[in-house]
Order: sequence, then C-alpha cells, then structure tokens
Amino acid sequence: MLRKIILLVFILIALLIAAVVIAALVIDPDDYREELAQRASQQLGREVRLEGPMELTFFPWLALDIRDVTVGNPPGFDEAPPLAGIERATASIRVLPLLRGDIEIGAVTLERAGLHVVTARGGASNLEGLFEPAEPAAESGQPTDLSQIRTGSVRFDNVVLSLIDLAAGSRTELQLDSLELGSFAAGQDVPLSLAGRLVEGGETALTMALDGTVRVSADLGEVALSDWSLEYSLPAAGAEGEAGGSLVVNPLAEPLRIELTGFTNRIEAGELVAELSAQQPVTAIIGDIVRASLPAARLSLNGQSLDIEGEATIGETIGGRLAVSGERLDLAALAPESDSDAVQTESASGGEAAQDFSALGMFDLGFSLDLGELILVEGARLTDVTARSRLRGGELTLNPLSAKLFGGGFEGSARVDFNQQPPEVVLTPELSGIRVAELASLLTGRSPVDGEGEFRMDLRFRGFGAQQILESLDGSGNFAVADGVLQGVDLQALIDQELTTDNLGNIARTFGGETHFRTLSGGLRIEDGVIELPGVDLAAAGYAATGQGRIDLGANRVDYALALDLGEELTQKLPGALRRATQGRIPLSISGELTRPTVSVDLAALAEGAIREELGRRLLEALEDDDEEESVPQGEGEQPDARGEQASGEGQAAEEADEDEQRRDAARSLLRGLLESREKEPESAQESQPSEAAEEESETEEPPPT
Repeated sequence: MLRKIILLVFILIALLIAAVVIAALVIDPDDYREELAQRASQQLGREVRLEGPMELTFFPWLALDIRDVTVGNPPGFDEAPPLAGIERATASIRVLPLLRGDIEIGAVTLERAGLHVVTARGGASNLEGLFEPAEPAAESGQPTDLSQIRTGSVRFDNVVLSLIDLAAGSRTELQLDSLELGSFAAGQDVPLSLAGRLVEGGETALTMALDGTVRVSADLGEVALSDWSLEYSLPAAGAEGEAGGSLVVNPLAEPLRIELTGFTNRIEAGELVAELSAQQPVTAIIGDIVRASLPAARLSLNGQSLDIEGEATIGETIGGRLAVSGERLDLAALAPESDSDAVQTESASGGEAAQDFSALGMFDLGFSLDLGELILVEGARLTDVTARSRLRGGELTLNPLSAKLFGGGFEGSARVDFNQQPPEVVLTPELSGIRVAELASLLTGRSPVDGEGEFRMDLRFRGFGAQQILESLDGSGNFAVADGVLQGVDLQALIDQELTTDNLGNIARTFGGETHFRTLSGGLRIEDGVIELPGVDLAAAGYAATGQGRIDLGANRVDYALALDLGEELTQKLPGALRRATQGRIPLSISGELTRPTVSVDLAALAEGAIREELGRRLLEALEDDDEEESVPQGEGEQPDARGEQASGEGQAAEEADEDEQRRDAARSLLRGLLESREKEPESAQESQPSEAAEEESETEEPPPT
C-alpha cells in the first residue's frame, strides 16, 4: 500500500510537470485539458478530472497553475470520498534553458490536497487495481527509474492522508500542515522538513515536527532518512518527547522493513522522564501493526538506567516482551511525595492530582526483572530481586516476586495501580527472618517490637509517602517473632517491684524499659492505619501473657488487655492473699503512648475472678458437708410404730434418697463445669467494681465449719 501511495504522489508531480511542458509549447493549456486528463487516467487506472481553471505565466519561469483536480474511485465505493483531490497545484519550468532544448524544473507545490485510502464493508480497498496499465512493464523486468526526474523544491501545504474503514466507522488522518523537500535528484541527499498531526476520531492524538536528510535510489529500492530529529507531543497523555537517529527503508518490500541506527527517544509525562537509546540497530516490520526488535537498548526512568532487550509492538498500545536488568529501580522516586497540605486542599477543591501517570496506560509490557535493588515505597528496599512483571493499562504487577528484605527473605507479589490517585499498592508478602524493627519503622519511624520475625500478610495502601501509607493502610495476616524485645514496658520490673505487695490498686504508672521474650505470636488486622491484635501470645523466662489489643500508628498510641500468667516460681513469691486470689494470673491494662504506655492492674477483672473462685470453693465445701450429714446413720432411739409401717417407710426413704443424690450430683457437675470454664476463659476488663467486703473476704481464709 505504501509503495502505491508513493508512486501516486510521484506520478501526480510528473503529470503536473508534463502539463507545464505542454503548456509552454502550445500556449493555451485549456485546449489540452481533456488530453491531460486522459493520459493521467490511463496511468492511474482511475478517472482523473481537471475541473478548475488552468493558468499560465511566463518569464523568468513558465508556471502552470491548476485548480480542482480529482482522482476517482473504482466501482463499489459510491459512499466514499474520491481517492484524491487537489484544490490547487503549481509547477514551473525555467524559460531560457527551455529555448535551448533543456528542461529545468522549478518549484512544485500542492495546496489543500487530500488522499483518501478507503476500505469498503466487504474488505476491498480503493487502491486495488491502481496502476494496472503499468503492471505489464513491471512484469517484463523493467525496474522503476527515477533518474530522469529532477525538480526544484517541492512543497505541500495542508495535505491530508486519510485511512477510512467503512465497516468499522473509523477514520484516521495524517494532516501535513507543511512539507518541504529541497531540490530533488535520485541518489542525492535532499533536505526534508515537515510538520503535522495525527487525528483519530476527531481528536488530535499526536503532533510532530520532523527535520532530516532524505536520499531516494533511482529504482526506488531504498529510501534513507539520515540524521533526522523528531519533536512530538501526545495531548491526551499530557506528554512531550523528542527522538532521533537514521533509518533505511525499502518501499518495494512486502512487508515494509525499516532499520534504525543510533535511535534515541526521550519523553516527559508529568513527573516522569523516560529515555530510550538503542545500542544496536533496531529493525521494524510495518504491517497492520509495527513490530520492532530491540537486541540491546538502555532505558532511563528519571535518571535510573536499565538494560533492556526483547521485542515491541506499536498499535493502539505499546506492547512487547522485555528482559530488564539493572543496578537500581526506585519506584518511589518516580512519584515524589507532594506536600500533604497541598494534596488535601487540592482534593477538597476537586482539583487535579499533582502526579499524572496517564501516559502509562499506553503500555502493555510483559517483562522479566533482574535488579540489584528495588524500592517499592520509601524505606522498603529489596535487594537481589527477580520477578516476572507486567505493565498493562497503567497497572504494574510483579508476580512472582523474590527478593531479600530487612535482613530476611521476601516471597510474594506486588501490584501498583497508577490509574488511581494516589496510586494504590497491594502487597501479599511472606517474610522470613525479617528484622521486625526495620519493618515497623518503615511506617512509624520507630518500632514497639524488635526481633527476628515471620509474617504472612495481605496489605493495601495508597500513595508512596509514609503519611499517605499510614492513613490508608489496610490488611490482615499473622506473625511470629522469636528472641525479641517489647519496647516501652518492663513486665519484669512490674513483677519484681509491684506484685510483691497486696495493694494492687496503686499500680498505674509507666515502667519504661523493655520486655525480653522468647516468642511473640498472633494474628492481626489493619484498617486505616490501626492494627488490631485479636489474639496475642507472649512467652518469656518464668512467665507468659495472653490477650488482645490495638496499635494506632497514626496517633502513636497502644491499648492492650493482657492476662499475665506467672510461672510456679513467681507465683510462690506473691503475698498469700494475692496468691490465693489470683492463682498467679494477673489481668493488666496497658495503654498510652506507643513507646511509654501506662501499666495498671485490671482490678475489676481481678476481683470478679477472686469472688467467683471463693464462691465456688465454698459452694463445693457446702455440698460436701451436706453429703457427710446425710451419710450419718439413723439414731437407734427412733423406733417404728409397727413393723409394716417401718418396711414401707424404708422403701420410700430409699427412693427419695436416690433422687436427692441425683440432684446433688447434677449440681456438683454443673458447678464444677462453670468453675472450670471460668479458669479457661481469658481475663478481660469488666465495668463492675468489687465491694470492699468482697476484697476483705478474699484476703481472709476461714476454715469451714465442722
């Protein structure tokens, strides 16, 4: 198709020049209007009409001005515009050389011209059958010869190339606002410049300005564009760029093949600056879509260099397969954090976000990743990264992803959705051997826990800055930390200094320091930066703790309800009354600033447990006393009134005794079950307050009556 378009342009120019020569010989060009149209029709295989006036001017140039030239379509294209239309065309010949028998052609111009390539509903094109009268000559082995064509400058103004698909109802236009070609001769370098735009669906998709040097071989077998530079913009994506290099194309090849050498391309889209430079020649095959091979190239994203190789396609999207390797890729640097106050003000006023990643929507790339260092968000530094990745529709996916992170290993996946503002990040990591303090400080700048941990989580947040992450962090998972430290509270000091007295109500202060533990495990839920810990198990030397709590990272606060389980050795050190009341299980409330919370004993929960324990003990003792009293044999002084009455009474009494015994057994079983279930329940804070009498009773142990 491209070959036919090029030949059509050359033939139109040649016919225009021939018209000048004929006009110069016969003076009146209108007398030969029909002959000119007939010759053009024979050459093109289409009806050519010269409907406008034809004007001739003289010295020093013999110039012909033709208006309203139309090239028609073959049958079956009634609803399509004509193949070509030229509103005005001019060509000139120098007069004095003509008098000597030499032909020196001057400038050739086309103004307000259009070439419409139409595909009908049945799939046929209006280019089919073009140049049919000339095909026998081509088949006889006679090549195209442009050696006799020499012109002055050629200029096109407001020329449109339209690609119209009647079945799809689509129209794509290449609008040449201007095209200037220097004095042309086959095999010689000719300066070229053009400015134009690509319009799709009535909207400008691309604007461009090109400068370079073109050379066309006499047989049209090679067209070379050397040292070209291109400036372009993509209005829909808010992107501007520039490219350069040299290319060689064979217009007669099927399919069309282009080779690029020294190719460079630089594009700016908002905060993103991408540069591509080919280290080796790039080849492209031009068909319905453009296919290009990149044997070796370098890509720079905001100054970060990556080596790439693979294949790319250019159609509605830019796609391909790439192998990417490099020393470092910082995604956070591609989206620098905006001032939070400005972002909030802009969001409240409905203004546009500061960061625009819409240009990434043009890409559909699948690539393998091999990086020495990858930074997903600020502070999250992954090393020795290998991943299979895809950038499609503005969404970057890395799955599977393997790397080293915070001294341990990272296995999982990551996804960054640049279509949202701010971008959404989804992580599904499995972390092993991680230094917990470094992981937590990623969000808070400080860590309430340190140690070597394992985590399995599903996390989601928005933005790349610490504050944005904290405000939007959601997720769930579980954790296990070994040989670590709990910062902000010293539980050993609590045991040594406070639990040796009976007055637990005075315990309400910060202990500071840290608590060393052997293991710390549990589950977690995260919503809007608040971490919920529904079940926490801590094991330390000589004691343990279980319970639940929450950590508000944004507000720098913690709130735990823990049951401190003292081991046998520590329990024996408690005062007698406290030991009997608690059995070594102390309910604690820990709340306040993240690194210096206030620790207090939950007296309500403690009193409730002590009362239940004492009440249960006394009820059991009472039941046992009843059993003993009922087991005493009937006194010998009790004589029945008569032998028959005695036998009858004994049977009835035995039956009643069995029923009473069954009721007592059921009561004992129920009571024991309640007490045992109470012992298994975790201690929790209760709003009820213990009475002084109950406290005194729990501290005083009296022997049961005999």
